[in-house]
Amino acid sequence: MKDLTSLKTFIIDSKNPHEIDDAISLEFIEDKPKYLWVHISYPAKLFKHNSNIDLECRKKVSSLYLVDDYRPMLPEHIINIANLKMNKVSETLSACIEFNKNGSIKSYKILETIIKPDYELTYEDTNEILDLEPKEEYELINIKKILENSFNYRKECGAITFNAPFSKLCLVDDEICFEKYESTPAHTLVSESMILMGFVISDFLIKNKIPAPFRSQKINCDANEILKRNSSSLIKFSILKQYIGKSFISRKPNNHETLGLESYTQVTSPLRRYIDLIIQKQIYFYFNNYPLISEAEIDDLINEYKSKLKDVNDIIKENKFKYLRKFFKKNNEELFKIIFIRWINPKKNIALVYFPEYYLEILIKLYISIDTYTNKIYKIKYSNNDESNLLEFIN
Repeated sequence: MKDLTSLKTFIIDSKNPHEIDDAISLEFIEDKPKYLWVHISYPAKLFKHNSNIDLECRKKVSSLYLVDDYRPMLPEHIINIANLKMNKVSETLSACIEFNKNGSIKSYKILETIIKPDYELTYEDTNEILDLEPKEEYELINIKKILENSFNYRKECGAITFNAPFSKLCLVDDEICFEKYESTPAHTLVSESMILMGFVISDFLIKNKIPAPFRSQKINCDANEILKRNSSSLIKFSILKQYIGKSFISRKPNNHETLGLESYTQVTSPLRRYIDLIIQKQIYFYFNNYPLISEAEIDDLINEYKSKLKDVNDIIKENKFKYLRKFFKKNNEELFKIIFIRWINPKKNIALVYFPEYYLEILIKLYISIDTYTNKIYKIKYSNNDESNLLEFIN
């Protein structure tokens, strides 16, 4: 374990997060920023593979964040130990990354480390620091510059940035609300550091011949041309997604074209996602000379994960649908503005639309008496049909 407790370390997350997986640091050599450190909580070493805790996590696949409930993947005592927190000494899996001037990675090391975060910032706190640039926060300001350079390099390699605003349904004093999110410098900073971690870990796994799940994606189109053609549209990324292949998980690494990377794996959320935990276990076994999980078992774990993830997503969709129905039913006298994206099944009146007021993209049943065109705005009213398996609207 490398002791990094003296290195100034930042946690950046949303307000009141259930789990805190990650932190970042910047190491200076001769007063110059030299190494970016990305730290990930290390629950894999706290319980054995195929133990009761592990099997329960495998069954759950991930933590569940519902409108009205939170169901953690890991038991509370494991989360309490592994959660990162300001002034708390924690064991982590860390990447030490050095960059070339053009933003590409010059070298990296993957290490087991001990950290003691000095700051626990919200995205709002971080944006304020990055905007004001106070001299005493030079570490965070330099981290931003390094990651902006890295981000620009990935864009040169073909990366696409899906920075469309989005929303989450939530309950505030029993009222259904849309919590809106937009991309900010702080979000970009965290996102870029996590993407870099996913890349260097994937490269480490490949070079050391460690079987693991990798995530890949093909673009299959001229993305820049599509975005340019729809540059002023609020649904330009929704239009683009129609042409891009879905990302997929496999034991065989391949390009992740939307990230502009030769390989990639998800590893930064081991407290809430089982696939990340599998990778962490493999690295922990490798460092400590324990037998690795075999290729055949990794294949089985990937297939099991995919199957159970569908069940988890169905629970999330059902919960979201329940509260969306309540919201629109309560406001059924209103006319709602939508941007039409496309028909999914015109014979069954199933359409993909975007509600700009709520940053909400959703499948609905749309009964409309006029011609529909992609990117056009229409006003529709909620139809109180509780028997439908989709929300129904009429014009």
